[in-house]
Amino acid sequence: MGYARASSLVGIDRQSFADAFARRSLHVAHGLSEHPLFTLEAIADLADRLPPASVRRERGRLPFVNTDGYVDVGEGPPSETILDIERNGFRVSLRDIHQAPEYAALIHDCLDEVASVVGDREGGMVDRAGYLFISSPAATTPMHFDVEHSFLLQVRGTKHVHVAAFDDDPEALQRERSRYLDGAGCDFEAMTAVAETFTIDAGRGVYLPSYVPHWVETEAGASISFSIPFYTAFCRRAETVHRINRRLRRLHLSPRPPGASEPVDRTKEAVFRSWIALRDARRRRLA
Repeated sequence: MGYARASSLVGIDRQSFADAFARRSLHVAHGLSEHPLFTLEAIADLADRLPPASVRRERGRLPFVNTDGYVDVGEGPPSETILDIERNGFRVSLRDIHQAPEYAALIHDCLDEVASVVGDREGGMVDRAGYLFISSPAATTPMHFDVEHSFLLQVRGTKHVHVAAFDDDPEALQRERSRYLDGAGCDFEAMTAVAETFTIDAGRGVYLPSYVPHWVETEAGASISFSIPFYTAFCRRAETVHRINRRLRRLHLSPRPPGASEPVDRTKEAVFRSWIALRDARRRRLA
């Protein structure tokens, strides 16, 4: 079986995606399961070519609420870890795989299709990236929020992706988002109570909105997932606003969340950029 042409790599219903965008997840289809860049051997070769900072190896079975952070458990060449993924109990993340030209081309082929649907929503698509997740059987990914929007496309194995969009309670979503960004304990029970589960296997995927909590578990057998995150102009600005808001909350203030007021968001963004410029200038003087 061949792989799908670039014109049909990611299959999304335009109206459903437009309705769900930035709010909730939905299933998508893709034609990448037989793509030669996603064989275990090709991925192992990529892992050895990426900079060490782009390769993360950790225990495959972690609690859904993980307070230990990332703990590196890998030794030896990353390719050996990936080729032994059925037995070693690890989960490997290859980050920013667009550093390899052949993967960058594929990422652009996929997201060119999506960009036409995103259009000018949130200021349009401004940055693109690509990740690969290679997991041992019965692995988990703890609950987390991602800054960017993304499509998680399953190439091999089966994953259950649990998404707590709090679609009927945006205040609850904002509360849990702030807790997570502040490093405080989230109400995971509240998340599980509203979570929707998306089961994806080879040829299926799920759209994940920016800053919506989700966690993942795999079934028996190794799992390979291709993630194609993308930033909008709003995502980039929201990332900066969240950083400032975190500092303001430490001063016992109650700042407006991103999107509540565009003029306020742009002011915060300008202040943050000025602060970064002053900090960098001071560091250069000291150097």
